[in-house]
Amino acid sequence: MEEQRKHIEEPDASLLLAYIREKASSEEQAIVEAWLQDREENEQTLLQIARIYHVQYTHRRIGQRDSLKAFELMQERIRRRVWQKNIYRFSTVAACIAVGFFLSTLLSWWNITNDGTGVQMVTVRSNPGMRTSCNLPDGTVAYLNSGSMLVYPVPYDKDKRAVTLDGEGYFKVTHDSEKPFIVSVADGKMKVIVLGTEFNLQAYREEGVIETTLVSGKVNIEAKKENGTVVRQELSPSIKATYSLSTCKMNMESVNTAYETAWIEGKLMFYNSPLPEVLRDLSYFYNVKFEVKDPMIKSYYFTGTFIDKQLSQILDYLKISSGIDYKIRQITGDDSQGVNHTVVELTNKRK
Repeated sequence: MEEQRKHIEEPDASLLLAYIREKASSEEQAIVEAWLQDREENEQTLLQIARIYHVQYTHRRIGQRDSLKAFELMQERIRRRVWQKNIYRFSTVAACIAVGFFLSTLLSWWNITNDGTGVQMVTVRSNPGMRTSCNLPDGTVAYLNSGSMLVYPVPYDKDKRAVTLDGEGYFKVTHDSEKPFIVSVADGKMKVIVLGTEFNLQAYREEGVIETTLVSGKVNIEAKKENGTVVRQELSPSIKATYSLSTCKMNMESVNTAYETAWIEGKLMFYNSPLPEVLRDLSYFYNVKFEVKDPMIKSYYFTGTFIDKQLSQILDYLKISSGIDYKIRQITGDDSQGVNHTVVELTNKRK
């Protein structure tokens, strides 16, 4: 059997940016070009970085052709390189495992639209089962959990930095006392308003519940009821606010923020957590659907920390610690939407 080929590790992000800006030294250029020749998908990775770089700085060049021309030059450089290297083909699953968290960012879907006023709307999507990060025009860093979407304008409005989130995101907001940073969720039914802070916001459309956890600084929450009245709440660090869209009620609790934000580093951390919450997090993290055959299972609690574990390993731990058996069924889903899910069937062994 032929020995599996060892791949070249991806260059540092600053080196890739230097290469894109044509400011890399000859030695640095050689490093990047060797990496480009190593595997086919590296070309698309570099092209994505170039696209992200030029989009982020478009607001400084509105009315000019320089950014578009630079991006077209980068496309041409990569196209020329296609004819100069050997193409290696790997399966999608193997590629996802190899590139890790950094490259998963670049596998996200970026969509850019123009509203006719010179403002570009940028859409960032995190692929199911993967996590993504991106830098916003003001320097704010946004991390997106699996199956999430962030939309923001370039440039921002004059008086605010408004973005829209569907899914789960962690924000490290750059301070600006004159321009509040506003995250809208649930079709504008709730807004999180900050000047500069770090917080986690979970607002998956299908959940009907919005969770806001403040890590540092201060945030203000504004939730709009059906009758038009607005519920306002200010959060302190280590406080999580859970807002129900159906009842329009907000619950406050003190939490360990490390458990709420562990997903950013590819971790899963649970401490005496209700099993429905555990299954929800596993569902998004691994892009799976759970079918609970015995309602008693939903009354269980679970504690555990997992780093770089396969889903089957976590399910085995659940089987041992909670007396739950599982069966993984074939992938199902709507192919027309391009999203598939593995179905995990849970049964109770405690009977």
